[in-house]
Amino acid sequence: MPELPEVERARKLIEDSCKGYKIASVDAQEDRIIFTGGADHNEFAKEITGRTITGCERKGKMFWITLSGEGRYPVMHFGMTGMIQLKGQQPTWYRRRPKESVDVWPPRFYKLVLRLEPQKGSIGDEPRELAFIDGRRLGRLRLVSDPVSSYPPVSELGFDPVLSHPTLEEFTKLLVNKKGTVKGVIMDQAFSAGVGNWVADEVLYQARIHPSCPIPALSEQNIKDLHHQLRAVPLTAISVNADSKLFPSDWLFRWRWSKGTTHKKQMEKDKKTKGKKVVDGEGGEDVEPEDKEFLELPDGSPATIKFIEVGGRTTALVEELQKMPEGVKIKSKISKGGKGAQVKRKKPTKEEESDEDSELSDQSEPEEKKSERSLTARQRAAAEKKGAKNDSAWQTKNDDTKSSATERRAIGARTGKSKDHQDSQVKKEEPRISKKQSEAVDEKPGKVKPQRGRKKAASTPESSELSDVPE
Repeated sequence: MPELPEVERARKLIEDSCKGYKIASVDAQEDRIIFTGGADHNEFAKEITGRTITGCERKGKMFWITLSGEGRYPVMHFGMTGMIQLKGQQPTWYRRRPKESVDVWPPRFYKLVLRLEPQKGSIGDEPRELAFIDGRRLGRLRLVSDPVSSYPPVSELGFDPVLSHPTLEEFTKLLVNKKGTVKGVIMDQAFSAGVGNWVADEVLYQARIHPSCPIPALSEQNIKDLHHQLRAVPLTAISVNADSKLFPSDWLFRWRWSKGTTHKKQMEKDKKTKGKKVVDGEGGEDVEPEDKEFLELPDGSPATIKFIEVGGRTTALVEELQKMPEGVKIKSKISKGGKGAQVKRKKPTKEEESDEDSELSDQSEPEEKKSERSLTARQRAAAEKKGAKNDSAWQTKNDDTKSSATERRAIGARTGKSKDHQDSQVKKEEPRISKKQSEAVDEKPGKVKPQRGRKKAASTPESSELSDVPE
């Protein structure tokens, strides 16, 4: 993804090509993901139209165009695949597109096109067009008041290794208060803004530090080397305008795309692919140096590039040079839900039992207890969806209990054995008494003729774990 050097390249393009131009019109595509911060594409276009570009600034991976007059500035972030393209030129993409993309305008996946008109004092004298492109929609466009660095999200960034690199003493104080791996810390945008995956790997390779090394395990020399390379790597990349094929031949970046193969293995792979060299991404250019055959160790032998995962990111390293400090062990990672992973269940309180625990208990309880146990909320919801039939099924037990109590009170009322308040209650409820029960009461007061064949309500599928299975 575009990191500090690539974003600086975009900033420089705008500064050198558009300064002094007036934004005559804006073509902004509706996109509620790209346009954020409370301004939609229409408001974004309206606020910047008619203003003159006075410059372009950057901090970390964020950059913004400064404009004349009152109003906010457009702040941009490339995300994973965002880029800037000036009409008639290649886009600012370190994984370069095919050359035919120069002739396509407006470019595919564009979100914003600024139509610029020259005026007195502008850097050029012909009309120009500038586009913001993002196919994966992970970039962001927003309007922020001046000074931009005083408002989020720019105000939330840490130091910029190129623009505001701290002294060694300041850097050490910032670093020792951090926890976790060294790569995870330097990639934290609140710590060092602009450092992404490949820059972090290059910095750590040049500093000879293992990416998984915990911060407390870093030596004084490690911190000194890290401080130096954190600025040196971005500056070197910027000096060649972020052109990856011009990066130093001893950089890990030039060789990492072989995905961890040694020179011998890579040569065998090249034979199968008719000698095609590794390219810098899709539709890119050769990035391996033409004057070298492999990344060399100090003794001249081929280095083995290994790939591990640190902080959720694919990480390239050369273990022959980037060794873990003695006594420090790398903790093995257990993927979520993978082999060796343990699932912790939340212990239910006495007042509340989770649906998950209820379903698990159904599998271990005897059948006679299942019918007695009350239904869970999940099972009741399933029963309600199936209609009145199932709804009445899970309520059968409660209805029978109420009916039995009503019948007893009614019988007591007829025999004169109930209290006054019971009599009034019987009248209000209008109890349902079977014909046989009524005859039995009239013939023999106080005694109810038993009904044969009457059984306790049986459990239904809706009252068991089967109710969760769709029909």
